Amino acid sequence: MRVIRHPPLTSAHRDYAIVQQLESALAHQAHGLDKLKQALPSLIRAAIDEVIDAPRTGRVHARELEKTEKTYIGTKVEILVRNFFRLPKGILDLTIDGLDVDVKNTLGDTWMIPREAVGKPCILVASDEDKHTCFFGIFIAHLDNLTSGVNQDQKRSVSAAGFMNIHWILIDEPYPVSFWSKLGTQKTHAIMRGKSGSERVEALFREVQAIPVHRDIVQAVAQQKDYMKRLRKNGGARDVLAREGIAILSATYDSLLIRRLGLPPLDRDEFISFKPTSAADIAMLQRAEKIA
Repeated sequence: MRVIRHPPLTSAHRDYAIVQQLESALAHQAHGLDKLKQALPSLIRAAIDEVIDAPRTGRVHARELEKTEKTYIGTKVEILVRNFFRLPKGILDLTIDGLDVDVKNTLGDTWMIPREAVGKPCILVASDEDKHTCFFGIFIAHLDNLTSGVNQDQKRSVSAAGFMNIHWILIDEPYPVSFWSKLGTQKTHAIMRGKSGSERVEALFREVQAIPVHRDIVQAVAQQKDYMKRLRKNGGARDVLAREGIAILSATYDSLLIRRLGLPPLDRDEFISFKPTSAADIAMLQRAEKIA
C-alpha cells in the first residue's frame, strides 16, 4: 500500500469539521474509538476470508482470487462496516450522522471513486495481505483530490495530493493472519481431500497440532449442519484420533489439562489437538481418557 504519511488534519484544514463529525459518530457507534480500532482489523480479515473461502476452494491467499472476486471483497467490507457500526444504507453505501458516505476498499495502492461519490465523504479501507496490515481512513472526494483521468466506468482514483488529505484512523495496523494462509496450500488440500465431513475434521486435527482451532474452522471444514457431531466421541473425530494417540482438547472442559501439557491457552469455542511424545504426557492423557 502506497502510504503518504502526514500529521492529522488540523482545524485549519477545509475538511476538518466534517471529518471530525464523521469520526465522532463512528466512535459513538462503536462504543469508543479504542473499541473501533480493536474491531476493524478482524472485520477486514473476515471480509477477505469469506471471499477466499479456503475450505471449499483450496485457496489460501487473496492473490489467488479472480478480478471479480477481489471486487466483491469491497462489497463484503461495505456490508460488514455497515453492520458493525449499525448504520443504515443511504443514497450511497451508508448514512453517518445524516451524511451520505461511500465505502471504498482496495487490495492495491489506491481507490476508485465513482461519479456519484465525487464531492462526498468516503471511508477508505485497504489491506496488505503480504504484510498483514490494514488501513482505515476518512476522505472527502473533492475533484482536486482525484486524478483528472477516468477509467472506462468513469471512475477516478485518489491522487498523490489526495493522499495528503486522508484522515487515518488506522494506518499500517496489523490484522490477523488467515488460519489457512498459515497452514499453506499443501496442508489445506490434505484436510479438504476427505470425502465426508468426518474425514475432513479428522484430517484437520491430524494436520494441525498444538495450534488453537476455532469452532468456525471446524464448521467450515465439516460443511454440515451438525458439524460438532463430527468432533465428539461416540463415532466422531475424537474416537478415531484417540486410537492414533492424538488428543482433541477443548477450552470448555480441558483448560487444566491444557495448562499442564504446556499448550497455548485457548479462547472460548477453541480446540487444540496434541500427540504426546513423553511418557509423562502420554500417561496424563491416558488417565484423562483422551487417548487410547
